[in-house]
Amino acid sequence: MNARTMLIASLLFTPVAHAGDYNADIDDFFALYDKGKVVEAVDRVYSTNPWINAKADDVTKVKNQLSGIGELVGTYLGKERIGEQKIGDRMVHVTYLALYQRQPVRMEFQYYRPGDDWIIYSYSFDDKIDDELKQAARETIAQGQAGE
Repeated sequence: MNARTMLIASLLFTPVAHAGDYNADIDDFFALYDKGKVVEAVDRVYSTNPWINAKADDVTKVKNQLSGIGELVGTYLGKERIGEQKIGDRMVHVTYLALYQRQPVRMEFQYYRPGDDWIIYSYSFDDKIDDELKQAARETIAQGQAGE
């Protein structure tokens, strides 16, 4: 199985409120991930979601895929936050690159704030960043040439 077909993983759950800041939740995830505790990091992302047991097979699949990613892309070298997009005051999408020897892996965290507290809404990872980077570069170059 190639990296492109194996890595795409996304979970979308009914949100449940928990106290906290989404940046602190992401920091907790990476504190575990940076130590090689992939399973614990995934568990941490959804630790406050009481409906997670209904999605146990999906969570296990994500854990297995993420745990085996090093075999495809090499040693984990660190992470880099590459963007955050807020949608109004109630939704935020945060993107990181997990840096590996062979290539980066994009990790995306979506949070929702139905009341006072941010809650995890979705977590996903994939290796499609190169295709999007190429397309963005082409669009930027085309726009630059159109302005000349």
